[in-house]
Amino acid sequence: MGDSFQIIVDKDASADDAPRLAARLRDWLVARRIIAPELTDCVLGGSGHRPGASRTAALEVPDEESWCWGLETNGLQMEVGRTVFFTIGGELTCRACGAHFEPEDGWSEAVDDWYGGNDGAEFNCPECGTPERLVEWSGESPWGFGHLGFKFWNWPPLSERFIQEVTEELGHRTLLVRGHL
Repeated sequence: MGDSFQIIVDKDASADDAPRLAARLRDWLVARRIIAPELTDCVLGGSGHRPGASRTAALEVPDEESWCWGLETNGLQMEVGRTVFFTIGGELTCRACGAHFEPEDGWSEAVDDWYGGNDGAEFNCPECGTPERLVEWSGESPWGFGHLGFKFWNWPPLSERFIQEVTEELGHRTLLVRGHL
């Protein structure tokens, strides 16, 4: 079965602003009762916040009876610090030529360059050769690059409305990355 995740990545938060923004969004989610205020071991690889009493307000289809609410791994993990948010596999789309492709030659080197501190790291489209900053690539299974991410472990699909509210609360562009382990 495995575990699934949805990550709302703040594409614009600086390293300095990320801790403050994480705390602000956590307080906003707690006040709305989307998450519980206490930290627990409800996520993989760290601590997180269990879903709160009003958790279904964040969902595409509000389902209070979903099987996921009883899972041991089920909560929100906030990731602060330079991070590459991704899922295995996935397709990117070139804004210049519209080509769809799985990143291969040169992609991992560009990711390493970004992770090493180069915010301007680029990758050239394998079809048309147009360079694009890593943080601007999109597609069906995009990669997120940033200093702040909100990883929802084993939640049903988040609603577009909720993602937009989070985006507005952060005051930055966001990206949704979905995956399954």
